[in-house]
Amino acid sequence: MPNLLTKLILFLSSYLPLWLIFAVQFCAKNNRLGMWIAAGLAAFCLFGLFGYIRKAKAINPVPLKIGGLNRRDGEAMSYIVSYLLPFIALPSSNIGDLISLGIFIGVLAVLYVNSDMIHINPVLNLLGWHIYEVEKDSGQICTVISRQKIRINQEIRAGQIGDDLFIFFAK
Repeated sequence: MPNLLTKLILFLSSYLPLWLIFAVQFCAKNNRLGMWIAAGLAAFCLFGLFGYIRKAKAINPVPLKIGGLNRRDGEAMSYIVSYLLPFIALPSSNIGDLISLGIFIGVLAVLYVNSDMIHINPVLNLLGWHIYEVEKDSGQICTVISRQKIRINQEIRAGQIGDDLFIFFAK
């Protein structure tokens, strides 16, 4: 199961496009420090996400028999609203603006981590991962993240990365 640091890295990686937008905007305002901080955060998040995926491959998989299935890729679209933030409140050097933005991102982080929403990540979606709400043949509902298409009545072996959350790597 992911620890708090992993959940925070996954949260920050879900906003990787936002960090890149901030880097571009800081660059346009000739704020080199802001640009490098935002670009560095984006790079850190990308490496953290790839590190987590690599680590998840080592989790001992458990068998799952798929009884029912719904794709949930659309959940990542909810991030689009928060990506509008830099166009409404452009990054500035004003300390009050930066603190306000930090508070906003902090509240989002707490909600994301406490809600175990690590699987809702548009960057994973951009990298070809899909979110499935799966009903096991036992009737239990869980979520599976996979790069491969999953079908009803398929038996897969997936690593458990959270409560009722699995990641599937086809072999």
